[in-house]
Amino acid sequence: MLNSIKISAIVHATEDEDKVLEAIEFFIPEDVDEEKINLEVVETQGYFGNPIKIINVSVEGKEAKKIFKHIMDLIKSNERNLNKLKKDLRLRVEDNKFYVRFDKQRAYLGECKVVDGDDVIRTVFNFKIFTPKNKEEKVKEIVAKELGLEMG
Repeated sequence: MLNSIKISAIVHATEDEDKVLEAIEFFIPEDVDEEKINLEVVETQGYFGNPIKIINVSVEGKEAKKIFKHIMDLIKSNERNLNKLKKDLRLRVEDNKFYVRFDKQRAYLGECKVVDGDDVIRTVFNFKIFTPKNKEEKVKEIVAKELGLEMG
């Protein structure tokens, strides 16, 4: 059972914060209650002292489920995404969390592309798993089922 979702992205000094927010919004369906979305922008410094902002979005409960379904549908709309996730799903699940990174530039253009790079929108899906053992297996099952993947 999905508990919460965290979506985050870094805004570099050379980037437009509004455009990065738009890229994040691509992953949030219109029927999500904006009142239930926690948005935080943290100003900090990059590795070389350059100013950066980190945008953090967190959503829980029913609204998180809507976003999860929406993101799974976006992933399913691209065969390459499905192939990539099928190949490395086990690497993206740890404890009761499922991690996916999306190409930030593509998201701004309205495209969903699963990537492993740095200029990304990070998503962490946190599941409430009640079985004491095999939490990771249970999360993999939930994600694979939602994506229609046959795991073997």
